[in-house]
Amino acid sequence: MTEKESFVFYKSFFEALQDLKEKERLKVYDAICELALNGNETELTGLAKTIFTLIKPQILANTKRYENGKKRW
Repeated sequence: MTEKESFVFYKSFFEALQDLKEKERLKVYDAICELALNGNETELTGLAKTIFTLIKPQILANTKRYENGKKRW
């Protein structure tokens, strides 16, 4: 997978993260960006891991669409 310059961030991601403490929320934001932009998965624990586990499939699906769209050109 290649590095990307942007990605889709859904309102549902934002809403899911609102009840986390700032430190945990930042870890998940960083993990989302790292996966979406660079294809690297971050090790998380606790509630941060739980929420990221729910968000991860959407990021991977969007990345797959992006990669498949590049093949057309």
